[in-house]
Amino acid sequence: MILVTGDSFTAGEESPVAWPSLIPGTVNYANPGFSNDAIIRTTVEFIHLTKPSSAIIAWTTPHRIEVNGQHLTPTSHRKYGSICDQVFLDWNEEWAINKFRTQVQLMDSFLRDKDIPYLFVRTFDVPLFNVGNWMDGSIVEWMGDCPKGKNGHPLELGHQRIASKINEHLRNISWIS
Repeated sequence: MILVTGDSFTAGEESPVAWPSLIPGTVNYANPGFSNDAIIRTTVEFIHLTKPSSAIIAWTTPHRIEVNGQHLTPTSHRKYGSICDQVFLDWNEEWAINKFRTQVQLMDSFLRDKDIPYLFVRTFDVPLFNVGNWMDGSIVEWMGDCPKGKNGHPLELGHQRIASKINEHLRNISWIS
């Protein structure tokens, strides 16, 4: 079983199909709105319940954080109100990127310690670091100019394109045949 975690682009928001469902042997643990904090938390929780044969971590933007189970971004004021003003009052790009680097290092160490082969995927064009097993490109890049839902998520064709790219990579590293 391949564990997949990520945000709405991996969960399949606005689409009847999510790309992980098009990859043999996956369990999709992604959730819309997930921050990298939540992606780490749910990955660790899942692995403590059952050990997957491998994992695909679809990282989201470093500009989301989890506060008491709420997934906040600098633009979530409509959804959560004035808490966003306080949380993001002194938002700092460098701090967000450094936090993301720490999260990547943490996940890399955790998965290596648990002896779980893994692949890191970028949902958006976020920085790559010299830590981890990263695929080239990003989910947004792979879906291309496919039709999108009203909130910008890929519809079925986009998920098919994403899955095709990831399946090709997984065949090349012999996770699937």
